[in-house]
Amino acid sequence: MKLLLTNDDGWNADGIQILFGRLKACGHDVAICAPDRNRSAASSRIVVERPMTVKPEAPGVFSCSGYPSDCVIVALRGTFLPFVPDAVISGINRGANLGTDIIYSGTAAAARQAVLYGVPGVAVSLDSHDPGAPFDALADFTATNVERLVALSLPGGGERGSALREGIFVNVNAQARDAYTAAVCTDELSFREYRDSVDIVRQGDVFEVFCRGGETVSHGSADNDAAISARGEVAITRVYARPLTAEKVDVSAFSV
Repeated sequence: MKLLLTNDDGWNADGIQILFGRLKACGHDVAICAPDRNRSAASSRIVVERPMTVKPEAPGVFSCSGYPSDCVIVALRGTFLPFVPDAVISGINRGANLGTDIIYSGTAAAARQAVLYGVPGVAVSLDSHDPGAPFDALADFTATNVERLVALSLPGGGERGSALREGIFVNVNAQARDAYTAAVCTDELSFREYRDSVDIVRQGDVFEVFCRGGETVSHGSADNDAAISARGEVAITRVYARPLTAEKVDVSAFSV
């Protein structure tokens, strides 16, 4: 396959570089277009009305001054890649992107952007913030199963483009382990409660605000993505890229 790698940790982060090597070793054509610095928690932010820079860092490896979604946009719509990608793989991210994490995640946003452009997208995240946590087992899983993961973004095995009308990207999470007991596809995303704190210090007429990350508590059944990852399995979810509305209600009582 011809694969574009991106992330939100930066083009030279360990996770993307290890996955780059594993995918190439499996015989895939792989290119990187990723941020030139850490852009974590950028969600789907994009740069508008000012230029960005794309810099070659190595053969087939490019850094971009924008955000993860920008990297996908410029790579898929630009002309500097050595090939037209069959799919976009975003990651491996350091830190989980489970459940409601997806709202904030630049890693997930890059996979979503790929799907919005008609290209299969897969986001891969390591369920650990430990700076020494190894990526090897998750990189091996992703490289070994990349065709199967990409196929999950192509419902019914249809052709790229037409099948992507459903607009689904694939989200993969697993802990840092030597091996996994299973891979499980679930349709339940966890609700993540972020017990963050905000410290406020007044400096004259200005308030200096420090947002500090706290404990994250996952809610849901034993079949949700966070629970699957916590028990040493690979959690796989298929997530709609486009916003979906709730059921309509009677608004005849409104005045117009």
